[in-house]
Amino acid sequence: MIHFIAEELLSARQRRARRAFTLIELLVVVAIIGVLLALLLAAVQRVREAAARVSCQNNLRQIGLALHSYEHQFRSLPPGYRDLGANWLNSAAPGWGWPVFLLPNLEQAALYEALDVRRTNFGNGANPAPATPLTQTPLSIFLCPSDAGPLTNPYYEHHAKSNYRGVAGGGDLYLKPMAADLGGVFFANSRVRFADITDGLSNTLAVGETALNERRNGWGGIWAGCARVGPFGSYQGNLTWVSGVYWSIDQAELRLNSAHPWAFTSPHPGGVNFVFGDGSVRFLRDAADPALVERLAVRNDGQSGTAFE
Repeated sequence: MIHFIAEELLSARQRRARRAFTLIELLVVVAIIGVLLALLLAAVQRVREAAARVSCQNNLRQIGLALHSYEHQFRSLPPGYRDLGANWLNSAAPGWGWPVFLLPNLEQAALYEALDVRRTNFGNGANPAPATPLTQTPLSIFLCPSDAGPLTNPYYEHHAKSNYRGVAGGGDLYLKPMAADLGGVFFANSRVRFADITDGLSNTLAVGETALNERRNGWGGIWAGCARVGPFGSYQGNLTWVSGVYWSIDQAELRLNSAHPWAFTSPHPGGVNFVFGDGSVRFLRDAADPALVERLAVRNDGQSGTAFE
């Protein structure tokens, strides 16, 4: 009897020993689980980025529709920014930007009325235009979900961030007169009609992405208007900087996704989303011919082409 019990105990120990993992087996299992988790996280990240890119493109589509609605109502696109001064051709005064004039067409009529756009100037004419609770209102229509930057822009007096800027044309707008028309659809006190876009609405850029990335010195934009740049980039005293609401494209420093602070940039890899004059949204790849992209930024140079997916 005792011999039988001893054999049973030995057999139980052997069964338990067979069921146990060795250290090597445990490490292999942990490694497999780690690989699977890494693959899962990568897949989740790809899905999130795809969803964010779709959301960003939808924002631009809504902006494109608002531009068409505004042009139909007022027989021109909104001004790049509005300067109410009598000497506006040579002034450096701030002004409400084109996104403000679209607010009623973007389900933000209450904010438009609260800003009192019809009777006031941005910042009440002060330069720099100080941020207010109204101009710091984050508007999802102007925010790309992939941009991890803050909701207020430190480069433009901490007004609310915008990831979308108007296209001012080709060449470099830097140090040119405030009212310079570089051939795009937006400039100071501009009133560009669709009929003025003789290259064709489908061949002319209207609004594109700009990312706020302080690590890479990417300045992003704001929706409220033209404000002097903040403490990170106050190069020339009280000059008003239009780069917060619109800017130009060239073949050198201002090419897409370049390192220049004011270049059109995107948090989506490989290119930049734009809405064209016809309201279509297309992804212009970094590999696109820079000369062709610059031509697309101009409304009436008699040249057009294809530089998108």
